[in-house]
Amino acid sequence: MVMNIKTMEGLAGADTSIRMISTPMSVAKEAENKGDTEKMKRALGYAAEVKEQAEGYSEKTSDGMKLDAREAKKEEKLRQEELIEARKEERKEMEKRIESGEGREEGPDFDSAEISEEGKCQGEAAGAPSGEAGDISPDTGYDLSGTALEPAAKTGTYVDTNA
Repeated sequence: MVMNIKTMEGLAGADTSIRMISTPMSVAKEAENKGDTEKMKRALGYAAEVKEQAEGYSEKTSDGMKLDAREAKKEEKLRQEELIEARKEERKEMEKRIESGEGREEGPDFDSAEISEEGKCQGEAAGAPSGEAGDISPDTGYDLSGTALEPAAKTGTYVDTNA
């Protein structure tokens, strides 16, 4: 980002003014110590002029910074619009590839898994039915080793807790 001319001029002028104000202030202090009020008044007058110049440069800096901020906002907005356009183009290209079938493998549009023969044998050895959904009760619990636990009572049976 490029700094605005007003901002640069204002900063340089304010810096120079602040450096310049020290001279009349030291002269005013010296004159006060000597009791020379006329010299002190003149020096303070010069200091006041330099202070006003510094304030003018400060206003110029502020205006320049506002212009810089507006310019930065415009640039950011343009950049965002360019990114949005690029995303739209990418999306259009992706849709074209999907419609044409480019980059797709033949087969169903979903993932699938098959249980190997070894896995079926292990399942049968563990007592699970092979390839079919078992009768799993929603009340079935499991211990830390993953073994199914028997429910304390079947669903719908009455358990007397007063006994």
